[in-house]
Amino acid sequence: MYQETAAFEHYIRDHGLRMTNARRAVLEEIFSHHEHIDADRLHAAMRGKGLDVSRATVYRNLDLLADCGLVRKYRLDRHRVLYEHMHAGMEHDHMVCRECGRVVEFVNRDLRAQQEEICRAHGFDPDDLTVQVVGCCITCKKARAARGSAPPSGP
Repeated sequence: MYQETAAFEHYIRDHGLRMTNARRAVLEEIFSHHEHIDADRLHAAMRGKGLDVSRATVYRNLDLLADCGLVRKYRLDRHRVLYEHMHAGMEHDHMVCRECGRVVEFVNRDLRAQQEEICRAHGFDPDDLTVQVVGCCITCKKARAARGSAPPSGP
């Protein structure tokens, strides 16, 4: 985690900010979780460890971590945002179940290559390439079929 801390400290200094204990705590906490997590759950985990950090501080610093590339922020719908820490070579995409909220990571090198080719063909220089498939997971699909109910309408 030394590299991530150094990168964040460098980013903070370059933006005229101070590396506070709260910033360091948010960085350490997000990197201690190896799943997608929302800011409120991260805040609760920090409070559970006795850290006196405000919800606003968690949100602000997650945004800073996302801006510097150490954390990826995913908007799942109008009301739900998840975060995950990033490491070099960790490129992957997501399938999100609209019903239960389950997030499935997947890697498809052919899809990545197609995205890159599309960008080249259009003279587009991407900062990031991501795919997010939103739908219904197999478990919810089976449960829905058993109930005989229709899928929920859009977000």
